[in-house]
Formats: sequence, C-alpha cells, structure tokens
Amino acid sequence: MLPEPSKNRRAPLLCWDLFAVQYNSLMQAANEQQESVRAVRELARNNKWSREQLQEAIDNMHAYVVVVTDKLQRIAFTGQGFFEMTGYSGEEAKGRNPKFLQGAATNRMNTGLVKQQLNQNEPSEIILENYRKNGELYLCKILIKPVFNMRRQLVNYIAYEQEIAA
Repeated sequence: MLPEPSKNRRAPLLCWDLFAVQYNSLMQAANEQQESVRAVRELARNNKWSREQLQEAIDNMHAYVVVVTDKLQRIAFTGQGFFEMTGYSGEEAKGRNPKFLQGAATNRMNTGLVKQQLNQNEPSEIILENYRKNGELYLCKILIKPVFNMRRQLVNYIAYEQEIAA
C-alpha cells in the first residue's frame, strides 16, 4: 500500500536527484573537453604540428585556458575557461588578435618584450593586465609558444593562460 500523499504537495528530495545533477554537470564538462581536444587535433592536423606539440597542448588543457592563434596572431581556438576568464565567447574572440583584451593598465613594456621574443620565434612567459568584456581588470599569467610544422615553418602560436590573484 502506498503512503498517503503529502498535503504540501512537495515531493521528497531523493539521493539520485542529487547524483543526476552532479552526473549531468560532469558529463557536460567531459563533452566540452572532448570537443576542445577534437578542435585542437584538427588544427594540429591541418597545420602539421608534431606529435609532441599536439600532446603538450592536450596535456595542458586540463590546467590552463588554451588559446591558439595563426601565425598572424589571429585567434583560431579558445579552450574551456576562456569565457569564464574573459567574458568573451570563443566565437567573439575568433579571428581577433589577443590584444583586444588589453587596455589602459596593460604594461606596454611587457607587451613589447613579448612581441620581441615572438619575433625571434622564442617562447614568452609574462603576467599581463587584461580586461574582461565587462571592463573589469584581471591579471593573467601567460606562456606563449611558437608552433612549427614538420618543415620547421611557423604556423601557429599557442598560449597557456591562467588568471592569477592580484
């Protein structure tokens, strides 16, 4: 015999309800991660990255926001967390130079150093003052590496970014 329905007409919260919410969240994150990996694999295949370069990018997707630009520094890919960090969707950023995140407080000496290192095909690690879409300032630790194809021609830049506390 079934229990008599409650007068307040609220169903009890069951443990599998909590599990389903957590499970759905985990599955969504896993699907987003798989989509990011597929996108980076496609970029790597189209631009003939080495296996090592591809593996490094995939390995770092868990710890950093990954941004890949073409050799002219136009954004081709933004990984998970880019929207949360900047407020810009990947589609809004695509085709733009990452400089669009900079503003009045961005240290021009630092950006000049990055430009110099990248022009010499060297990696660059720096902390920059960037701006979110809503105008809020944030500090971003960035490691930028040039990516070469199998013929040693520059084809992309890959940035591993992480917001840091001021």
